[in-house]
Amino acid sequence: MDAAPNCAICNAPPYPECPCESERLQIAVKQAEQRAMDERLAEIRDWVISHARQHILNAFERLTSTRKLAHSAYLSSLPNYTIYMQYSGHPPIHPAYVTQLQAQISEAHAELKRGVDADWRASVLRYPEVLDYFYSLIDVRLPSDRSPRVVEPPFAAAGYADRGYDHSRLGKEVKKKKRRERELSAAPIDHIRHREEPPMHALVSRVMRGPPPVPTPPIQQPGGYARPSEHYPF
Repeated sequence: MDAAPNCAICNAPPYPECPCESERLQIAVKQAEQRAMDERLAEIRDWVISHARQHILNAFERLTSTRKLAHSAYLSSLPNYTIYMQYSGHPPIHPAYVTQLQAQISEAHAELKRGVDADWRASVLRYPEVLDYFYSLIDVRLPSDRSPRVVEPPFAAAGYADRGYDHSRLGKEVKKKKRRERELSAAPIDHIRHREEPPMHALVSRVMRGPPPVPTPPIQQPGGYARPSEHYPF
């Protein structure tokens, strides 16, 4: 007898292999990645951007500081520049010298602006390199395959049964169910017939509450399934 289970999604026979499980697995992996990684990736992204931006601004400031010093040195070297500044642009010199000096100052300012723009462009164009560097500093490590958390995850301790993660709570539900069955078996027949049984959907909702369980082949308990009581009101 072939014991291979049918498709867990559509219940199709195992041969040929049904694509449903593979497709649902891809969806589940993407959802798990979003739950586990989105917040961490956002934190990493903010950290990288903050440091990269600060580095770009620092590099730009160094370039412009050097350029501004050269600009100031050039203006100071111009003839009549000191007296021109002393008299706030109206020095007691021939107007032709004033006109020539103003043209030189204007051209120097325009050259400074072009240089600052070039420095900023050169700094911004380094973003890919700077981002790659700071991302390379992020240390992402996988746990060892021999780690107890890898070898014995919580669902392995439950015997891979369809109990989800809260197996201790479900164990209490099983004990309560057995106690109710014992009480029903010891009660009079008339009482059993008139007693209101809770609706089936209520029992299912109590058992299935919590995270969805990992799909596994059905596990039959030792001794088979419990037979109904002889006095069960059918």
